[in-house]
Amino acid sequence: MTEPTVDTATTPATAGDPATAGEPAAPVRPRRADVVVTVVLLLLAVGVGAAVARVDTWWPTLTATTTRGGVGEVVTAGPLRVRVDDVRTGTVLEDGFDTLTTDGAWVAVDLAVSGTTKEAGIEVLELRDAAGRDHAASHRASNTMMSTFVDPDVPEAGTVVVEVPARALDGDVVLRVLTEHDDADIDRPQAVAEIDLGRLERPAADAVVDVVRPALVPGGWDG
Repeated sequence: MTEPTVDTATTPATAGDPATAGEPAAPVRPRRADVVVTVVLLLLAVGVGAAVARVDTWWPTLTATTTRGGVGEVVTAGPLRVRVDDVRTGTVLEDGFDTLTTDGAWVAVDLAVSGTTKEAGIEVLELRDAAGRDHAASHRASNTMMSTFVDPDVPEAGTVVVEVPARALDGDVVLRVLTEHDDADIDRPQAVAEIDLGRLERPAADAVVDVVRPALVPGGWDG
């Protein structure tokens, strides 16, 4: 009786087969495309990290610059020079067009302004009271100085009027002149001139203040 033969070419090797037992598996080589993608991702990660580290240098956060002074001093704030010459209060305003009354107080600020290196003008003017409240130049008055643009170091003088509640005069008041709106641009931060006006007297019930029309300052800043 003959024994059956086994075809070793088609029969899987067993664990005990000396031809396969203990042989290490052939290493799988990464594809070239996978290596390239990995390298690119690593370079991108390094580049993003460097950009984040330098973002403050490339795109700095601009904050307002503030210059402070007192009445009679020329205060330079960015593109503008400002000098407060006088401050008057009243309950009746004569602005050259209308007679306006208030239950609070009119604060008339006589000031002179000029540009520094080019034509400039007041963008925002406000009074900050002792409680930190800001009171903007009145829209009820003509306030032509708010729309005046002046040349460098050729000061023009006039009056800006602010209407405030009576309680705003209970403490020291600061005049704030802003050369740009609250949002600073990417070239230059907002510049603010702060001028300490001290404590202003509450006006009598019938006190009248008038507006000085804009005019050039004789002799300029040295006049």
